[in-house]
Amino acid sequence: MSSTPPPKRGYHHGDLRAELVREGIALLAETGVAGFSVAKVAVRAGVSSAAPYRHFPDREALLAACAAGIIADLTEVSIAAAERAGPDPVERLAATAGAYAGYVLAHRAGLDLLYGHDFSGRHRQTIHEQSRRLLDTLMALAADVLPPDTSWAETTDFVYAHVAIAHGYATLHTRPPRDVDVLTVRAVAVARDHITGHLMRPR
Repeated sequence: MSSTPPPKRGYHHGDLRAELVREGIALLAETGVAGFSVAKVAVRAGVSSAAPYRHFPDREALLAACAAGIIADLTEVSIAAAERAGPDPVERLAATAGAYAGYVLAHRAGLDLLYGHDFSGRHRQTIHEQSRRLLDTLMALAADVLPPDTSWAETTDFVYAHVAIAHGYATLHTRPPRDVDVLTVRAVAVARDHITGHLMRPR
């Protein structure tokens, strides 16, 4: 009787494209962009090395899909956090800083991809669409907080400062030991201080 182990079964159910993106994001959390390859993602998904190319023509296309997936996740956790925070506009916006920081701290995925990788024009649009949705979400929440006569440019600057708080808490504490819940609460508190402080400034 042969002792050779049976071959790993391929991925035969669900949405392979989505599974490849999920596994790609998980791989990015472990290795960063430098250690990312289509072959490694295929192994993680349990498919042949050729299977991903039915959905993604090259490594850059899969990386772009992973980047878009990470931004989509950030948008979804931000929306959910705002809803959980209740009706107060300040609390709703502040909660998104904790959601952003908490996601990055928990998953450790893709920051070098989102902020350090130079995508070509044909892949940049994939990421832009999701980035726009995240920005629109935060701009809408900010508009509920700021005075009605606040300009678009002022709102944009305000949102960028808000994201910088969340991003700072996420990136300064990416190495263990870390308490994600504690850091998430701190990010919310600092975001809240930024919002209330901004509202108290003379115009």
